[in-house]
Amino acid sequence: MSSLHLVFDDSLHSQTQAQEATIEFPVRKETLALVKPEIPLPDSCFLTPNAVKSLVEQQVQVFVQHGFGNHNPYSDADYAEAGVEFAGLYADLAMLGRTLLKYDAFTFDQLALSKPRQTLVSVLSPEEVSREYVEAVNERKATMLCLDLLADLQGIPSVERIRKETLSDAGFQIALSNYLLPIVETLAHSPKLSMALRRCPEILPCVLCHDGALCNSEVAGRLHMPCADGLAPDSNLN
Repeated sequence: MSSLHLVFDDSLHSQTQAQEATIEFPVRKETLALVKPEIPLPDSCFLTPNAVKSLVEQQVQVFVQHGFGNHNPYSDADYAEAGVEFAGLYADLAMLGRTLLKYDAFTFDQLALSKPRQTLVSVLSPEEVSREYVEAVNERKATMLCLDLLADLQGIPSVERIRKETLSDAGFQIALSNYLLPIVETLAHSPKLSMALRRCPEILPCVLCHDGALCNSEVAGRLHMPCADGLAPDSNLN
């Protein structure tokens, strides 16, 4: 808690004495929510309990959907030990978290329940994106990040490369979590996309939509939709 000390003149009791009062203000926490995938797979935990614990230690309030830990080798109990709070329904997570993370694509029903201008992150392949999906995201003016749009210098999607370089589901989960943690930290501590891009310009290629506009030229070309111009770390974004 932060404190503000105020001094009042208590003239009714003494012209020379003062009464000090302390007003307490709660310290604001950033909020992030982990949404369980539609089909729980052994390699789709997104962030390990250790990564979540690191976020909690940075004063990020992390909410987790019941059942999110149904991924080998983690359980809900492991996430509870990391300091998360649990919620049962996506609607609850959408109300609690400013940034929502889900391994697979957010469904149309989930998009409809999301708050306006929320940040939604998934390992969504650009080939999965339809015109209707873009329109649903833009209707909420959400910032949608598709991590499958991040690629190495050879053009191989980073998630695919990590999968090829690891020998087990558990190894993939840990490697993916370590790769994503700096990105998630940046998003958690950046109320605006412009701030996140200044802190971590590497995020830029995976921005699919922002503030009601489609921002990826490749997807825009495939869907024959207009693409927003000027999306850059130093641009005047909301």
